[in-house]
Amino acid sequence: MKKVTMDTLAKELGTTKNTVSRALRGKNGVSQELRDKITALANEYGYKKTIREAETHQPKKVTLVCNSALLSDTYFWPTVMGGIFEYSAEHQIATHTVIVDMIKDDMKYLLPLQEKYCDGILVVGTIPDALFSRIAKLGIPVVAVDHYSDYIECDYVNTDNHNGVLKAVDFLAERGHTKIGYINNDMSPYISSLTRRYQGYRNRMNHLGLDIDPKFVFPDSSYDSFQYYRDKLDMLGSDLPTAWICANDLTAYNFITVLAERGIRVPEDISLIGFDNITGIFPLQLTTLNIPQKSMGTCAMRRLMRRLRHPDEPFENIEIITRLVDKGSVGSR
Repeated sequence: MKKVTMDTLAKELGTTKNTVSRALRGKNGVSQELRDKITALANEYGYKKTIREAETHQPKKVTLVCNSALLSDTYFWPTVMGGIFEYSAEHQIATHTVIVDMIKDDMKYLLPLQEKYCDGILVVGTIPDALFSRIAKLGIPVVAVDHYSDYIECDYVNTDNHNGVLKAVDFLAERGHTKIGYINNDMSPYISSLTRRYQGYRNRMNHLGLDIDPKFVFPDSSYDSFQYYRDKLDMLGSDLPTAWICANDLTAYNFITVLAERGIRVPEDISLIGFDNITGIFPLQLTTLNIPQKSMGTCAMRRLMRRLRHPDEPFENIEIITRLVDKGSVGSR
């Protein structure tokens, strides 16, 4: 008889070798139904593997798959990661970090994501769909935080980006603004949160019957280029909206710098709203949508631990509600 291996069992049951290994070793992340099938088939074939129940009581090991943009960010992500690490420390969870390019699909990133390294995977920020798909197929429980893909079924923890911008449009409309522009970022095709924010702008403007003037929509601004805003303002001349919503606070502060060069004051001449509530680093108090960043990290780790305990539960897309914080950068019309 041909030698029976974990690959043999995996192919017959239509699952992964990793899942077979986890089931036979008594580890979390495998449904009881599938575990029973794997164990029964292993016994039928005479495949012996000691189930070490004690492993389920050992500290969990989680691999954090983070996009490379996190390395250069000193405003948003440190607080999210703080929530992840604080929860991990309190619950004896060992973490290992893998940094990936947010655009490139590189197989080398998968090498550390093996069963011996982790019980679960936390995808932090945007990664390519192709890489995300391969990670999801490893048979290891996955939760994604501040990222979403229509093509991958797993648990997600995000900000309610769409609803946040609805609040921003309403706030401006209540203060008499009807000519409202929007400034997006050139990374929006890759980052779901930016896409959802822009959709919120368009949907609310249409719902309120407010015209969207394409020349007031800047679709692809850069985080580190002031010239983009200078060129856009040169084309507009004196024909400006009374308010702009910016996809995030950093975009808003860069835009404010260029407005100041031209003597355009906020909020006396132009009103601005950002998104993220980055505090304590910029001179102007910016009205913005507050994201509870630390709570996002904590919620993602908590969800991953629950997924390990209850692998058969339906997947969830958790969206954390934002709160508009009025700091005085919006005037009335």
